[in-house]
Amino acid sequence: MSESIKTTVDPLLKDLDGKKESFRRNVVSMAAELNQVKGRLVSQEQLFVKESFSRKEAETKAKNMEREICKLQKTLEDRSCQLEASTSAATKSEKVWVSEKFCLHGY
Repeated sequence: MSESIKTTVDPLLKDLDGKKESFRRNVVSMAAELNQVKGRLVSQEQLFVKESFSRKEAETKAKNMEREICKLQKTLEDRSCQLEASTSAATKSEKVWVSEKFCLHGY
């Protein structure tokens, strides 16, 4: 090779080597960034699964509590009716007892 071509080619090769090294560094950097993004994505997916499970658990507990409240309300209504019936029977019994007492004693 002639000296003038060699001096022209040498800076071009150095420039090409520099660009190649820069490209390699960029690829390595992008690969590292991709791994970080994958890691964050995995973490977010795990968090999403955990939150979904917690939400389903909470919904199940809420439904069970709602059923229990309905049962308790029904029990309360039944006992209220029994109490009213018992009170009514006691009142009638008291009236009968008072009437009989007045009748027997001549009041």
